[in-house]
Amino acid sequence: MVVLAVIILAAVGFLVFRSGSPNSGTDRPSATPTTVTTTSEESETISSPKPTPTRTTPRVEPGSVTYQLTGDGDVVALAYRDSGGRVVVAATGTPWSAKTVVPDREVEMTAIVVRGPVTCTILQGDDMISSSTSRGGPLRCAGRLPR
Repeated sequence: MVVLAVIILAAVGFLVFRSGSPNSGTDRPSATPTTVTTTSEESETISSPKPTPTRTTPRVEPGSVTYQLTGDGDVVALAYRDSGGRVVVAATGTPWSAKTVVPDREVEMTAIVVRGPVTCTILQGDDMISSSTSRGGPLRCAGRLPR
């Protein structure tokens, strides 16, 4: 029993103090402007009017996420990212959820499943960013927000 407790504490320490980014790539948007010019035989130039830009409002605030645990089990050392860094929850059961805002586009949630199947899910609005299931041991969901 003591050996099991030491193993769980070591795994908790590893998950809580582990650092790293799930994606270190850089996104670079690219756009090529286009101009339409029509020339007649009389050398007259006609330019088409520029389209009026259309703005769409995202369904949720950029960086806003929902972390969820579902299933029929319990976890220890739940950790997730929010605007203040890492938040650690010592122990919890399912269902569990937290809504927060992350300062960048990186999202991550880790936990150790001690009983039953548990699924972690990270959502931005209705869009699923990551989901994973564990029946015991480490559980991790991570990803990069599209906006």
